Amino acid sequence: MGRPIVFLTDFGEGSIFVGEMKGVILKINPNAKILELTNSIRPQNVFQAAFLLKYSYKYFPKNTIFLCIVDPEVGSERKPIVVKSSNYYFIGPDNGLLYPAAFSDGIKFVVLIENKKYFLEKVSYTFHGRDIFAPVAAYISKGVPLKNFGPTVSSIRDLVFEEPTFDENGCLVCRVMYIDSFGNVVTNLEEPKFYSLLFKYNLTKTSNLYIFVGQKLYEVKMVKYYCEVGEGSPLALFNSFGLLELSINKGNASEYFSLKEGDVVKIRFFK
Repeated sequence: MGRPIVFLTDFGEGSIFVGEMKGVILKINPNAKILELTNSIRPQNVFQAAFLLKYSYKYFPKNTIFLCIVDPEVGSERKPIVVKSSNYYFIGPDNGLLYPAAFSDGIKFVVLIENKKYFLEKVSYTFHGRDIFAPVAAYISKGVPLKNFGPTVSSIRDLVFEEPTFDENGCLVCRVMYIDSFGNVVTNLEEPKFYSLLFKYNLTKTSNLYIFVGQKLYEVKMVKYYCEVGEGSPLALFNSFGLLELSINKGNASEYFSLKEGDVVKIRFFK
């Protein structure tokens, strides 16, 4: 079975840089199957790329090669790596981007990309995505063993997402991890964690959540799907990532709650 190559970049949809990387791959492996997770990561936003990769990789076939280029340190001393996890390959700069997804799947080993035989003949200082990472992805898709690209290394730069915690007032403190294109506010609270906390602290399961954003309190209905509330009304649900999301039915929750990525949302429980 072939190994599809999936792009995750901050180059922008329709970017010539994406096209050039595809061209490099197809020159090496004309039979390569190239897919795109997204090329719309916010520029240089390694955190966002790592977050979306972690919650998306498992929906692809085993042996998929994730080609991840969000590389604000391109041309510097940061290392190019390939991470082999239990079921996937992750290729990109060693800047934390690959760690959450690869760790989630189970890191088997990491290879430092050093063998210039697998690079383009001329490597630019500013576009390693095209000149190093794309050709390596193409050769891996053809079955070249990872040991051919360089030595294994014992560690990579990590990036660990913050866990929700309780504050001194008994509020569950969550972090806004992502604002999607609809303006939905995605937090770091996973559904099993939410219900385990309810059980652990003998908290009442309610149809409403009490949300603090700054000093402002919102009572938000907890639902399973968006149209359970009227158009323009706020809601909370566990989304397709399994994370708590604040939304507005046919509206923009980020604007409604004045929230951006990195902000804090507090949940108040009542016994």
